[in-house]
Amino acid sequence: MDRTRDFLDDLSSMFRALGDSTRLGIVLGLMDGERCVSDLASSLDISESSASHHLRNLRQLRLVKRRRDGKKLFYSLDDHHVYLILTIGLEHQAHKDKEES
Repeated sequence: MDRTRDFLDDLSSMFRALGDSTRLGIVLGLMDGERCVSDLASSLDISESSASHHLRNLRQLRLVKRRRDGKKLFYSLDDHHVYLILTIGLEHQAHKDKEES
């Protein structure tokens, strides 16, 4: 029973993280591939400090991973499952928007 609760808590944490528009913007920005913190921050019009904070949370939830190249950190989606979750969410929203038109 505890394993089921832990699993549900972890899944809930993942969806909660994606429920924040800034974190969602970050992972959507990574769908096309690896990006550095400054590029992500610039594209979302947030500070690098804020982007780093959100990326740390996303990494703890294993939604993104990082790679260091010298002093720069580059982030990408953790695996193909994250990409699929985002793709299905985008398709669902597009379908919903189409029905409302």
